[in-house]
Amino acid sequence: MTRILPILLLGTALLAAPGAAFGATSTTPAGSDTPPAVVYGTSHVEAVLSDALSRVVTVGRLQMELDTRAVELRAPQGAGGLTVENLYYSPVQGRFAAEIVISNTQPTVRLPVAGRAFGVVQVPVLARRVVPGDIIGPGDVDWQDVRADQTGSDTAATDAQLIGMTPKRGVPTNQQVRLRDLQSPRMVDKGALVTITLATESLSLTTQGKALQDGGRGDVIRVVNTQTNRIVEATVAGPNIVAVAKPGFAAK
Repeated sequence: MTRILPILLLGTALLAAPGAAFGATSTTPAGSDTPPAVVYGTSHVEAVLSDALSRVVTVGRLQMELDTRAVELRAPQGAGGLTVENLYYSPVQGRFAAEIVISNTQPTVRLPVAGRAFGVVQVPVLARRVVPGDIIGPGDVDWQDVRADQTGSDTAATDAQLIGMTPKRGVPTNQQVRLRDLQSPRMVDKGALVTITLATESLSLTTQGKALQDGGRGDVIRVVNTQTNRIVEATVAGPNIVAVAKPGFAAK
């Protein structure tokens, strides 16, 4: 069973007394004068392990799973708290191994443990099938937990990167979205008549042109000025509206 342990709640157990923060139980046979033993269970081990692993798994929130579900350590009354020693973690495999030690015991009580641990992050995903040409809206976006090491620089990390875009091709639902599979909605079609604008601090000009390429908002496309037959590069600013940046190109 996987247990997701919030990092902010961890770390207070390392120096605490067994009967306080750990909630360790004490057991003793009925009618015996022997001091009761201190028993540490799975939750105590997970607490100190999570604190130690959070120092090496630094991206996302820690998700950890012990290979052994039932863990128990026993020590004499008055023993110290739990600590983690000889921690090894492989970020590639997501595997860890360590020793859980009860301090102030003779002989020292040790328990080898192993399991899986990795950081988890939330990424935006499409909640419904969106086909090319459809514009992604806020209601089309959901969130999903994924392993941090399974995301990349091309993975959409915010809903703002999806909303207002359209897929270039079919994008699976409830899966990570690659930015390369999105584009701005087409606002200019190749061959369409467009308005070419030029605006500076001292003048504002418009003329008619013809698009030589498709384009979405913010795309730079080639257009031909129909008055001068001059080909220029312009930025798509709206439906069939493009803007040039330099004087002398738009209206000659």
